[in-house]
Amino acid sequence: MLIVLGCATAAPGRRPELVDAASVVTAASRGDDGCVSYLFAADLEDPDVVVSIEVWRDRAALDAHMAHDHTQEFLARVGGLLAGEPSMSFHTVTDAAAPDRA
Repeated sequence: MLIVLGCATAAPGRRPELVDAASVVTAASRGDDGCVSYLFAADLEDPDVVVSIEVWRDRAALDAHMAHDHTQEFLARVGGLLAGEPSMSFHTVTDAAAPDRA
């Protein structure tokens, strides 16, 4: 499995638009082949900081997701909604290391 963690800060006054864009891409992405989990959350200390947590079956599933129209539309839409560049990290785990899915 591939876990993708992201973090971005909404530009001043743009958080509602960022949340809307994240909601749209979340609804579409959860139906992508190979998507195990896909969500966004707000930082508890700074609600303008948005964290993304994605779990994919493998890198091929993530690559396919990145090519979908809904992903490309999200990336184009959020470009002007962020203060600075988002950070992303990628973590490959074996099924034995993955938490049980309840």
